[in-house]
Amino acid sequence: MLNVRLLVATCLLPLVFTGCAGMFGSAADPGNEIRIREDSRPAPEARQEKYPITIRLGGYTDARGADSPRRLGISTTRIIGMYGADIMSDKDVAEVVAASIRKRLDQDGMQVLSGTDAASASFQLSGSVKELSFDAKDRDYVSIALESTLTDLSSGKVIWSGVVVEKADRYSGVAGNSKKDIADFLRKELGVVAGKTSESMLSVLMATRPDLFNLAVGGKPVQGVTVYGNAAPAAVPAVIPAPSIDAVQNGTLAVSSTPPRAKVYVDGVYFGLTPMRAEIAAGVREVSIKLDGYQAATEKVSVRKGDTTELETKLQR
Repeated sequence: MLNVRLLVATCLLPLVFTGCAGMFGSAADPGNEIRIREDSRPAPEARQEKYPITIRLGGYTDARGADSPRRLGISTTRIIGMYGADIMSDKDVAEVVAASIRKRLDQDGMQVLSGTDAASASFQLSGSVKELSFDAKDRDYVSIALESTLTDLSSGKVIWSGVVVEKADRYSGVAGNSKKDIADFLRKELGVVAGKTSESMLSVLMATRPDLFNLAVGGKPVQGVTVYGNAAPAAVPAVIPAPSIDAVQNGTLAVSSTPPRAKVYVDGVYFGLTPMRAEIAAGVREVSIKLDGYQAATEKVSVRKGDTTELETKLQR
């Protein structure tokens, strides 16, 4: 009888531990890893003609402070194909973000160089992942905050810098999530962040470097792009009429604060720390100055063509 009991116990113990593993899991369990990959095929709306904008990716760092560079979040509900509560990526989060950015830049007509070709790039894009999380609770919650900086490699000047924040949630349905559902949702939201980053970069480049956006003869007009010049001969009408020279002139904005090293945002885009000088498109601009421990200051200023507009601010606690 004793031998029978020992035999039964020996058979049941693996089942018990297997059940516990299925219930609690661990961060090292491959069943917890979400595979997020960008489609290698070009998107249907991808721009066929490439701008003469060459960019190398300087890399994104993981600034989330998470205990693992692959951690995404926690699940308190059922996810098909996943064990335990830890939701992990099968690659470092910074790599996943960089892949999403790379695809969007290429889709928008910019040339992303890698390997030995990267040495000939005109610009460098780098940044940090401030937040990237996916929590499966009563609903699915995604939160992303990505800070990026575009630098002119020839001068070392920062052309554009900004933070894109995206938060979204959804009902996972009666049947719950699968790992593929999570991967698809994260890929979609990363695409939104990458799209906003690319769009904002292009808008600044169009204002400061209009020479990069000329259309060749017979070129296809692109919605949202104002062409400042065209290579078409006089007998052939330009694809889009070029505006007057006044429309492409910029002004200089000089911002200082007391205390210094406060963050400066122009129309919601991060430009740098005070004291700061930047060449921007002329017009009325909303300038926000922020520093931890002080009240944010926001003012509207008129940036004049070919002139310097100065803004001095004393921050209040």
